[in-house]
Amino acid sequence: MNDILPGSPTRVWTFVSGDSARQVITCGAAAAQVLLPTLYGPRFRGENAPPNVIQPAPYTFTVWFPIFASSIAYAAHQARGPASTRDIWRAAGWPLAGAFAATGIWAPLVRSGKFWTGQGALVAIAVLAETGRRRIAQAELRGELSAAEIMAAAPAAGMLAAWGQAACGVNLAAILVSNRIVPAGPKAATAGAALLAGLGVLGTRAALAPEHTSISSRFYTGTLLWAFAGVIIGQRRRSWSAAATAAGAATAILAVTARNRSEPSSS
Repeated sequence: MNDILPGSPTRVWTFVSGDSARQVITCGAAAAQVLLPTLYGPRFRGENAPPNVIQPAPYTFTVWFPIFASSIAYAAHQARGPASTRDIWRAAGWPLAGAFAATGIWAPLVRSGKFWTGQGALVAIAVLAETGRRRIAQAELRGELSAAEIMAAAPAAGMLAAWGQAACGVNLAAILVSNRIVPAGPKAATAGAALLAGLGVLGTRAALAPEHTSISSRFYTGTLLWAFAGVIIGQRRRSWSAAATAAGAATAILAVTARNRSEPSSS
């Protein structure tokens, strides 16, 4: 390995995929995740506003404040020297850095009218954050993380994974109707209810997973329930099917969570 020439593709790849690069990229992506949506986020007015198919109540979007704060806290933790060589952060750190970057990229994409590309960014947020969340949850249950490490990573991973999934469903419903792939009216309501049901399945599966007792899983579940509550309140007067489906999905998740708590611990 010492024969690798400086500047060779192998050496460059080793550097950009290494621990130091991950720390720098994580910090930069976390900053972009906060700054780009704040300074260059989408501005919809009047006729430019996306169709309201399963849009949650406006208050629901305040979830971004704890997501941003916890992401910066996680990035600060990752910037510390001792965190650089832990295998768990090598496994979970790259997906989370990618999720942060995708969140930052989403804002200018949507603002410039690239809605389908923006939808792709939302999918990347959901998939990457969920990958990081599951790896952190599994490491937590194996006893590999200290309490400080859990609180540095679990909130950001759990909240971003759940909100990314919810945003995928809400945004896709709006795009399908705005592009007339699904006509407005009853068919749009059916499509919206189907997307909400899919989100409910994801949430129920997470509540049934072996790592459901982890802190990151609890942040995930709580955030998804927050999204469903927002849909119930936001749609209760305009779309009974959306409100009812969101209520059913939330009820299923709560029922599984309550059953989990009532079962004796296997440990």
